[in-house]
Amino acid sequence: MTILITIGPTQEPLDSMRLISNRSTGELGTRLAVELAKQGHTVIALRGTGATAPSTPLERDSIRLLPFTTTEDLRRQLEKLGAEEKIDAIFHAAAVSDFYLPGAGAGKIPTSGGALTLTLEPTPKLLPLMRGWFPAARITGWKFEASGDRDAAVAMGSAQIAACHTDACVVNGPSFGAGFGVLTKAGELTHLPDKPTLCAHLAGRLGN
Repeated sequence: MTILITIGPTQEPLDSMRLISNRSTGELGTRLAVELAKQGHTVIALRGTGATAPSTPLERDSIRLLPFTTTEDLRRQLEKLGAEEKIDAIFHAAAVSDFYLPGAGAGKIPTSGGALTLTLEPTPKLLPLMRGWFPAARITGWKFEASGDRDAAVAMGSAQIAACHTDACVVNGPSFGAGFGVLTKAGELTHLPDKPTLCAHLAGRLGN
C-alpha cells in the first residue's frame, strides 16, 4: 500500500524572525512511518520542519520525506498529493497550530514600541478536507483533549469521525489519561498503553 502520514508541528510566522507553534516533537509520527515501512508499505512522510525527534530513522528507500512549514504549506502539499498520487491510507498525526497571524509580514517587529497586541485567527482545519482530496483512502485522524474526562474525549473523537468522514481517530491527552485510544467509525475503542503498541496496532489494522 501507499500510505501518507503527516508528522510534527506546523509553524506560523509572526514576522520574518518569530513564529508560534506547539510542543509536538514528531516522535509518534516518525515511529509510525518506520513501522509502516518495515511492514513493506511505501510511505510518504510529510514532516514539519519544527519537529525535534531525530529524522534519521526515516532515511530509507521506502519512505519519501517531504518537509512542511505552515498550515497553508501543508494544505497545498496534501492537495497536490491528492491530485497526483494514489493513496491507500492516511494517518494525520501532525499537530497543526490552532492559530495564525493573518498578514504576517517581512522584517522584524521592533520592541522599541513597547507592549504589542496581536489578533490571531483560527487556522483552517485540514482533516475535513481530506475526504475530498483522497476519496478512496482509509483516513485516521488524531484528537488531543486536555479538559474533561475519558468519556468526553472519546465523544470528541466520535464527533470528529462523523464530521470529517474519516475511518478512525486516535484519542489521547490528559482527558483520555494514560496511553491512547483507537476509535473506529463503528464505535469500537481499543486502548493501547504506549507509542510502540499504538504504532503496531495502527499498522496491523491496514490488513483488516
